[in-house]
Amino acid sequence: MTRLPLHKIVFAALAVFIAMLSPSNGRAGDSVIRAQAGTTKGQAIQALNAGDFDGAIKILESDNFRDPFDDDYKTLLGQAYDGRGWKRLNAGDFKGARKDFGKARLNEPEKKFATYFGLAYCSYRLEQFDDAQGYLDEALYLKPSSAQARTLKGEIYYQDGRLRDAVSEWEQALQDRPGDKALQGLLVKARKELGVEGSFTKKETYNFNLEYDGEEDRKLGELVLDILQDVSSDVGSDLDFYQKEPINVILYTRRQFVGITDAPSWSDGVFDGCIRIPVGGGNIDKTALSAVLHHEYTHAVIHTEISGHVPAWLDEGVAQYEEHWAVRRKAGDFAPVPLGSLDSTFTKLDATKAREAYAESLSVVRYYVNTYGMYSLSQLIKAMGRGKDVSAAMKYAAGVSLPDFEREWREDLGR
Repeated sequence: MTRLPLHKIVFAALAVFIAMLSPSNGRAGDSVIRAQAGTTKGQAIQALNAGDFDGAIKILESDNFRDPFDDDYKTLLGQAYDGRGWKRLNAGDFKGARKDFGKARLNEPEKKFATYFGLAYCSYRLEQFDDAQGYLDEALYLKPSSAQARTLKGEIYYQDGRLRDAVSEWEQALQDRPGDKALQGLLVKARKELGVEGSFTKKETYNFNLEYDGEEDRKLGELVLDILQDVSSDVGSDLDFYQKEPINVILYTRRQFVGITDAPSWSDGVFDGCIRIPVGGGNIDKTALSAVLHHEYTHAVIHTEISGHVPAWLDEGVAQYEEHWAVRRKAGDFAPVPLGSLDSTFTKLDATKAREAYAESLSVVRYYVNTYGMYSLSQLIKAMGRGKDVSAAMKYAAGVSLPDFEREWREDLGR
């Protein structure tokens, strides 16, 4: 089962900040630079003020204007790259944006908070956390009270399992934005987890950071880590995904799990930025445990690849399909409903309706794989990661629109 991953909550908390930092245009005309109309410099300024960053860069880097010793040239070029960086960031092109912010940083006469924050945000989205931390330190040196930088720094600490440090950063961010509901939610969640997990035992591998309650569960922890190594290989080979950073996995008692996640009683696990599963109490069913870990790890893969909205039928369908490495799951009985009605999380459904929603989701994804292949499914997910919606991504990966695919699946059900 997946809830809104924490990193997406953080992005929501940062969205308004990013909108404030993002220039609608380069605003070169606001600088001290003056130029007569018709001159090359004037043309560059005109392009910047019109938001034509590509045009401004082309003019500024032309052979007849390029002059790295001209302060006006460097200032204008820094503004042009900074403006294009924010434009690319808002379009989800984090690699391109990071490259532009880097060029802006080299040309700006003085360090700018917005440029360093842009570098930090892009580095984080590209899972280059050490770089993100360094740029955030620079940003906070320039603007110590920045709620933007504090929020993002708290997220990096949170992903690293440093709950106390995350809470500290988010508390400072909230001082600057006391009415921010998203930040308040992050703090409530982190404090609740800290109260439970503060004394947990921690084990780390290259792929995973595992936490569990008490040294007496050491054998269980070792078993989970062994299974997880297979899980990352299994799911990675199916979806063409290989981790850049470790994923946090936390084992709870059933009572702890319900208290931390607010998950429904029928849930066997949650991914919300961390993989959280209830274990303990009697003999462990290794097959069932493996199935849950394959399921939740698949959610982690999908939400690492796709920063935008993921339809629940696709998210849960793929996660169930990947359980095939542990056990062949039957789709179960269901009365088909339009896929559009299975767009949002199933966590609010009662057990019966949830069971049918999961069954339909598995049926849909299994049909897709049987018809178009696992490679096509991985390409669909990657296309969504590049910003396409699910229908456009399906058209790209399988050559069929979502409405046509849904019609084909329904026809197959009736055979």
